[in-house]
This record gives sequence, structure tokens and C-alpha cells, in this order.
Amino acid sequence: MPKPQTELISRVKRKLRQNRLLSHLMGCPYPAPRWNRCVKRLLRHLSPDATLLDLGAGTHRRAPHIINLDIEATPQADVLGDGHLLPFKDNTFDAVISEAVLEHVRSPNLVVAEMYRVLKPGGYICVAVPFLQGYHASPHDYQRWTTTGIVQRFAAFSEIESGACAGPTAALHWIFREYVGLCCSFGNLLLAKVLSLIVGWLTFPLVLLDWVLLLHPHAYILASAVYFLGRKP
Repeated sequence: MPKPQTELISRVKRKLRQNRLLSHLMGCPYPAPRWNRCVKRLLRHLSPDATLLDLGAGTHRRAPHIINLDIEATPQADVLGDGHLLPFKDNTFDAVISEAVLEHVRSPNLVVAEMYRVLKPGGYICVAVPFLQGYHASPHDYQRWTTTGIVQRFAAFSEIESGACAGPTAALHWIFREYVGLCCSFGNLLLAKVLSLIVGWLTFPLVLLDWVLLLHPHAYILASAVYFLGRKP
């Protein structure tokens, strides 16, 4: 991609990310009911005075008492920091939540080790990562995981549950809209992204099929994203 286009897209994304309402224009909100239930159960399980970290929170705040960390300033960020070197002492948090972050870091092993370090013994790790998704640099995009891959990545933790969290239709829809944008953009990546979003929103009702497909025991083989819930020994 030509460098001017790269810089322009990065600037637009950064501006959108800093606005709670406009940030939703950056992509289609694919349903992840199993992931959402997992996070809600964890928040209910922990006491109100528990210390929680949302690593890479972006513009979302899951609960008033959660500490939001992000690499860029957003309206909801409490701490600016890099997941490779978290600015917290050892054994600080009762839980660390991270959604769609590890694909954007250069060394996921180091970030996972940092999560382990800042968790208290018995603390919970709750992570969602992509499997079948298009390239989405923010500002970089490095890797994808299968269900077995994410379990292996968090092998230092005791697994509680794992599986598909964004389903097969979301995977198909993401690739389809990006495919249409790519074919109709005449080599202009900015136009491709705009067309992808338009096609995505026009066809978005199809994604509701995942509410049923995620009940399939083998949905993980075509999942758009997978998740892991575990506990530090």
C-alpha cells in the first residue's frame, strides 16, 4: 500500500477511535454472545472492590471500577501504556480482560507474560482473539489463532473454558465485504475500505445467523474469533 494512503487511513482511524459515537463507523459490530456472557459472568463473580484491568480497552468501559489501559488516548482510557511492559506492580489485579488486542502486538508471548505477572495468584484471564478475519492494522496486524492455538498460548493458566465467540457467518461476511471492496476499488485502498463498510452495513442482517450457528459444536472450525478464560495458579 502506498505510504500516503497508509498514513491517511491511520489518521482517520485515530480520529474515529477518539470519539465514542464515530468509533462505531470503523467496522461492523459482529455479535459475540458467548464472549459477552463470559465477561459478564466474570464481572458478577468478582466482588465490587476487585481490581480489574481492561488491556486495550479502546473507547469501551465494561464497568465503572475497571481500569482501562490503551496505547492511544481515548475518552475512556485511564492509563496510557504498552502491553509489552505494563506499568503495574506484580500481583496487582484480580482479573485481566483483553479483546482483539494480541493480533496487533509484535510479541504476544511477552504480552501474555505481562498479563501473568500483574495478575494475583488465582486471578482470572479473559481474552478474545481473531481466527478468520481480514487484515486490520491498528496500526499493525501480525497474527491469528485457532481455538487450540489460543489455549496453547495461555498454557501457563488453568483453562476454565474456551471456544468460538464470533461465528462462521461473521467470518464469511468480513471476507465478502473486503473482497467486494478490493475488487471495485481500482487499486485505491481508501476506496476499498469505504466500499467494504458500505457493503458490510447493507448486508449486515445476515450476520444474525450466528446466534444459531454458534450453538453448533464445531462452530470453532470457521469462527471469526475465539476466546479463552483461565486462571493463574
